[in-house]
Amino acid sequence: MENEYLDLPDDPEEGFAMLHRRRYAELEKVWESGDGNSGWHHERQYIDVMIAFDEVMGLNFLEGLKPVPNSDSDFSDYWQGFRRQVEIASQKILIEAARRHKAGAQTIIVFDEAQRQAIHHLIQKIREHLEAAKLTDAKREALFNKLNAFAGEVDRNRTRPEAFYAFAVETARAAKQVNDELKPLQQTIDKVFDWIEKAKKFAEALPPWSDRKKIEGPRKQLPAPERQSSNTADEDEIPF
Repeated sequence: MENEYLDLPDDPEEGFAMLHRRRYAELEKVWESGDGNSGWHHERQYIDVMIAFDEVMGLNFLEGLKPVPNSDSDFSDYWQGFRRQVEIASQKILIEAARRHKAGAQTIIVFDEAQRQAIHHLIQKIREHLEAAKLTDAKREALFNKLNAFAGEVDRNRTRPEAFYAFAVETARAAKQVNDELKPLQQTIDKVFDWIEKAKKFAEALPPWSDRKKIEGPRKQLPAPERQSSNTADEDEIPF
């Protein structure tokens, strides 16, 4: 017998989402065929598979959804809560995977407050040197535009350093035209590069899904409070 779990993604969380999608699609086919009208056998089988996968992989997503009711009368409400919770969890897992993939597709870094202050200090030193350098107005403005674009990125929670790369390239080109005028800037530029290299990559800063709050089971509705008899008003009741 072929092991259906072998072709699931290596990542346990993504495997959970894929297994849910596969097994739930099989359930929908059963419902369409009319074979699902005889009790909750197929639904219970789906739940058993999902709980077993959750336990073996150590995900603990479904701890709040155990134990599974034995009686069919209690199972109906439980089933509706279970399938909705697992569907939501699976979508979150897939969204998280997509977000991590996109975050890794381009360089996005995260600076803390101390790093931001240090980089802004270096940016200010670069500005002062550009002001004093013998450059054409057009070249000075082009360099300032790229530097200011990077300064704006530094203030964001997620920083794209491409603007500074562009500034460094433009500065190197300008240095060839003005001889040694911009060479002292290189040391300051290198210091900014050092901070960029030390920064945490955004993809690495994302908390893993396993650290998120476990799925809660369907909440049982509390019984409505009994109405007070008109003849026995509570002592703490506020009179009107």
